Amino acid sequence: MAVWSCQPTASDMPAGNATKEKTEAPQQLTSPEEVTAALEARWSLDDIKTYCIPERRVNPMCQNLVTDVGVTWKGTLYEDVPTGFTTIKWYGTAVDGGLYEYSLNVSRGDSSWNLEIGNVESFARRPNVAPDPSGQCFIGSAPPEKQETDDTVAPGFVAPLKREPLKPE
Repeated sequence: MAVWSCQPTASDMPAGNATKEKTEAPQQLTSPEEVTAALEARWSLDDIKTYCIPERRVNPMCQNLVTDVGVTWKGTLYEDVPTGFTTIKWYGTAVDGGLYEYSLNVSRGDSSWNLEIGNVESFARRPNVAPDPSGQCFIGSAPPEKQETDDTVAPGFVAPLKREPLKPE
């Protein structure tokens, strides 16, 4: 007759130098309203203002989130608060009734910023509110010969990247 025990044996116990795994489950966000509230808690208005400098405007050559799975959700942050921005919006996808992935975007006039593309696990980390503006998905990273100024852009801003016309082959 065999007797099974629920007591761990010495070999089941972690060694003194073993790294503890994170056992906390990711936050469950089951409605667009919950996602909006969580993003407002994640991104303060001061953090958004810190991020949204001219050099960090989104490079139009970079791909934003494509909602090709599940159901599309969307929302607006700080809806009834004067923010100084035209919009602070997010959109994303929900799978099995919960947030799967999202993109948080800000606009003011002709300028736009993509603050982050993330998923439920992103909420476990602090947002990067001051990334290096030389990153490839920022307009500030365009080489000077690919930047131009024009009258439609506020002083201190550069216009989006110049694109060469498509040449038929």
